[in-house]
Amino acid sequence: MEQNLFSGYGDTVADTVFERLFKRIASGEFLPGDKIPSENELCAQWGVSRNTLRSAINRLATMGILETRRGDGSYVRQFGVQTYINTFIPAMLINEDSLMELIQLRKAIEVASARLAAERATPEDIEALEDCYEASTRAGENMKVYAESTVDFHYQVAVTSKNQIFSTMMEIIKFIITSKMENFLVFSRNDKNSTYYHFMILQAIKNHKPDEASFLMEAHMNFLVSKVQEYEDYIKEHPGTE
Repeated sequence: MEQNLFSGYGDTVADTVFERLFKRIASGEFLPGDKIPSENELCAQWGVSRNTLRSAINRLATMGILETRRGDGSYVRQFGVQTYINTFIPAMLINEDSLMELIQLRKAIEVASARLAAERATPEDIEALEDCYEASTRAGENMKVYAESTVDFHYQVAVTSKNQIFSTMMEIIKFIITSKMENFLVFSRNDKNSTYYHFMILQAIKNHKPDEASFLMEAHMNFLVSKVQEYEDYIKEHPGTE
């Protein structure tokens, strides 16, 4: 059975491989246009299976960071990647310990995403949002499952906005924030409040009401910011309880 290469945010080996590749690209080790090492090289270097490595590579390709060429290998994409690497990604990695800063960034993205989602949502988008919402309602007391499903809901709102930059940024935030949200939710028991807002936001998007969707998302994120502030204040006063 494969073991984690190092402590990271993901719970699976594929998450860990994704994180390692992600950071090597973000650091500038691989530049736009560069070919990353072959699957055989990376599998041997990290002691992981080909399926595990491909899962991580496919995730980076979905985010628009890598381009996989059949029979040739995977390359760091030219289009759009330079902006992400030079500005957004390094800032995220440097500030990854601050839940508050991540939530504030989410707020800026998600209010705009909710408005666009309400304007552009297709029946397939709405079905995907409903699946995320229903997953969170089934989570019960399992805060790990709830954290994953609630972050998935917000990511799906960004996907529904049809704005590639919003969805890419939310994919990165989703990767970094999920494990932090589990601890926060255990502390705050914020699940019922979030579920209510998710339902209302879903209805606004479903009914194509952009003003209502953005208003509800802003209210949701404002409440979340206030609860995160309480959480971070508590952590500062009680070191080692995170």
